[in-house]
Amino acid sequence: MPSLETLLPFVIATTVFACIPGPGMFYMSVQTIVRGRRAGYLSAAGFQLAAYLHIFAAAFGITALLQTAPAVFTLLKLLGAAYLAWMGLRMLWDSRRQDTAVAIPPQPSARKAFKDSLLVEILNPKTALFFLAFLPQFAAPDAGAPLWLQIVVLGAAANLAFSATDVICILFSETLAAWAANSRRMARIGQQLGGGIFVAMGLHMALRND
Repeated sequence: MPSLETLLPFVIATTVFACIPGPGMFYMSVQTIVRGRRAGYLSAAGFQLAAYLHIFAAAFGITALLQTAPAVFTLLKLLGAAYLAWMGLRMLWDSRRQDTAVAIPPQPSARKAFKDSLLVEILNPKTALFFLAFLPQFAAPDAGAPLWLQIVVLGAAANLAFSATDVICILFSETLAAWAANSRRMARIGQQLGGGIFVAMGLHMALRND
């Protein structure tokens, strides 16, 4: 495996990346606030599973195709952006149908949060390229283990760090959700805000040129 001189920068870089708020954190926060803690954890699980798929793809060079096929990169990016925006629009539409004179209708199953996050992250080519660019930098060709195994192990370690910050994000979001739960109006505003964030994230993903 890589030497300590190689692993130390990896640990530092991974810690920094894990602590930087990103679209995934916002997504999990919205799911937690709107659908509850279980939905938040299932969203995190979906992101983690998709990340492992990207890690294995990076280990075996599959994601290198994205670098040589710009059309594939663009297609995946647009599909992911469209699905994210569609989820946001659906949340906004559901909030508009709610009648203030009746109780707020039950939210979709928390399991759907897992399916949605898994699909969104699988369709995110930036995650694939991140692992492809990041992990090989810390793999040592002269180490005892083959390169693909080193990349998988390093990716699993990075994902573990990301999971820790996911838990913190979900617990914080649950606190906000508990505060808003006493008000039907606040719950409706939270759903509208979450839908708006999803739409904005989808548009941002689709319009970025990099």
